[in-house]
Amino acid sequence: MRRLILLVVLVATAFMAGCETTEDNSPALQGQMEDFFYKAADVRAQKNVDGTYTIQGVTQDEKLTLHLRSGQLLTYPLGEGSPSYATYEDPFGNVYTTSPYGSGEITLTDRCISCGWLTGKFTFTAIQEGIDTITVDKGVFFKVSFLEGGLPGGDIDPQASDGTMSARVGALDYDANTVIATLENDIIKIEGFQGGQIIKVIIPFDGVSGNYNLPTEGFSASLTTDGTEDPAVSGLISINFNNTTTRQARVFFSFVTAGGVEVTMGNTRVNY
Repeated sequence: MRRLILLVVLVATAFMAGCETTEDNSPALQGQMEDFFYKAADVRAQKNVDGTYTIQGVTQDEKLTLHLRSGQLLTYPLGEGSPSYATYEDPFGNVYTTSPYGSGEITLTDRCISCGWLTGKFTFTAIQEGIDTITVDKGVFFKVSFLEGGLPGGDIDPQASDGTMSARVGALDYDANTVIATLENDIIKIEGFQGGQIIKVIIPFDGVSGNYNLPTEGFSASLTTDGTEDPAVSGLISINFNNTTTRQARVFFSFVTAGGVEVTMGNTRVNY
């Protein structure tokens, strides 16, 4: 009888262990963020056309992104001069980044390129320039797939678009199908396209975080409808961040055109 009981216990224990293993094999991204624990509700990766990899985990209102310069099993330093970086976006839309002034590292510890997943760990200190910093410790990502067709935060495939743009034009919502961001003669030109409308926002290449009233030298905006451009005569452009090393920017905007059209709640995030 004792042997039978022991056998039942061993079988039950093995079954429970098997269940735990299955759960542990689920893709995950998590880390300790100073006074709270971050665990992504959805996590995916993306292999970019230049051979880099982007890993992103999201909650209902937060986003943590890791960018690796390759898929080699290496430790990638973060900070000044590094093509690898990490960013964190809090529930209020504030973005903290390790480049160029942060620090830390991402270590790719395991991978399966043929079956499409990455595993590793990370720690970093990211900065919202001139405002605040945040430290992430004991970070891990486990078997994150890069074969699922995009990132969970809605980021755009770089082959199709340079970023995202949304706004409100008059009483109508505007959500660009395609965004083109280009660097021309020391200015960054960002254009969002939706149907017959184009919203264009221009900031200086070396523009720093802050609020800029329109008109201000180096800053401008316009709304083009069916081929007719209507320039902004008043308004505000706010640079949330502009990283000239990784060539990434996030800009908020609102303006009134010469024709009296109000463009409000503007929000664009681009790679230029």
